[in-house]
Amino acid sequence: MKEKLMFQNAPHVRQSESVVTMMTDVIVALLPIYLMAFFYHGARSLVLGLCGALCCSVLSVLGALLLREKPVPDLTPIITGLIIPLLLPADIPYYVVISACAVAIFVVKIPFGGTGSNLFNPAAVGFASVAICWPELVFRYPATMQAIEIFGESTAKIAQSPAYSLSLGAVPDYNVLDMLLGSAPGPMGATNILVVAACGIFLIVKKAINWITPVSFIVPYALLCLLFPRIGGSPFEALCYELFSGTVVFGAFFMLTEPVTSPKRDFGKLMAGISSAIVVFLFRYFGGFEMGFASALIVMNVFSPIYDAICESVLHVSRHKESFVASIKEETKLRKNKKEEEKPVIRVIEKAKEPEELPEIKTEEISEEEILPEKEPEEIDLSENSEEKEEEALQL
Repeated sequence: MKEKLMFQNAPHVRQSESVVTMMTDVIVALLPIYLMAFFYHGARSLVLGLCGALCCSVLSVLGALLLREKPVPDLTPIITGLIIPLLLPADIPYYVVISACAVAIFVVKIPFGGTGSNLFNPAAVGFASVAICWPELVFRYPATMQAIEIFGESTAKIAQSPAYSLSLGAVPDYNVLDMLLGSAPGPMGATNILVVAACGIFLIVKKAINWITPVSFIVPYALLCLLFPRIGGSPFEALCYELFSGTVVFGAFFMLTEPVTSPKRDFGKLMAGISSAIVVFLFRYFGGFEMGFASALIVMNVFSPIYDAICESVLHVSRHKESFVASIKEETKLRKNKKEEEKPVIRVIEKAKEPEELPEIKTEEISEEEILPEKEPEEIDLSENSEEKEEEALQL
């Protein structure tokens, strides 16, 4: 039997857990939150969760068929379909949930290559899309402990959420205990803080998520809320209202920790958690909606590959520290030698000594009389003894 080799980027983790087991743990952790939503809002909350899970699963299979690929049963569409209704009110129309699921699958997952290749969190993008299209439905929350019709238009009484009161600078009408137990109105999966935190701790114990991400997000966010409270009164009370309202705790455990869109290394998770806390704080304080977690998460997903690249570079340097330092020294030496070779050669030319002045030669004037006259040639008689005289003449 031939084995198929898979080429993937680092880091490579070898352990007994698989994607299916991890996603199963997440589904198990979401079930108690749905049970609390059923307790406070009735059976409609369960039907909304079932509608989201089925819709995302069917759309994922349809997308794989359109791409002519074999559908992979990885349970991630089910988790996306379960998270989206928990971010919405319990009386939200079904078409809003279906629209959010369609955006999450056909806009975020399928175009980027399916499971494991999406750049953004699908549930966050799906929620943000319907929040922009139907804000009057997404941010209208029914009061708790009243039955909501399973089908048809809801006639439940509408209440003001603590997050909306904080955005106006007012103290919410509910105390901290109501927010911990889920009695305050809000998204049907994010109001019961104790249950959400317990489910998050369950995921950490099962090692389905890393504890660094939620802790590095919640601690800086709490410090920022203490330093810059939006309401008066006790600083601890203001902190609890800021931390327990909206989807801060739910998003820290179930959305910020998504393995695909979060950094892979621990140091990258730490950087992502701290930076996400700052961005969520800014979105909640200065954003257009009272729940800015999803919008801030979409922005921070862009920086996850950058955090991974920084961590890989730091690890590479630390592992090859000696060779890296030696290469730097060698390169510095080569550059120094090259600069010395490129320096211009300066030749020193000594100035030639000036010739010594010759002594002046005194000249005396000589008169013409003192000049000796030239001897006139003697006349030779060639008449007699011509031969002898010729010889003499020649000698002369």
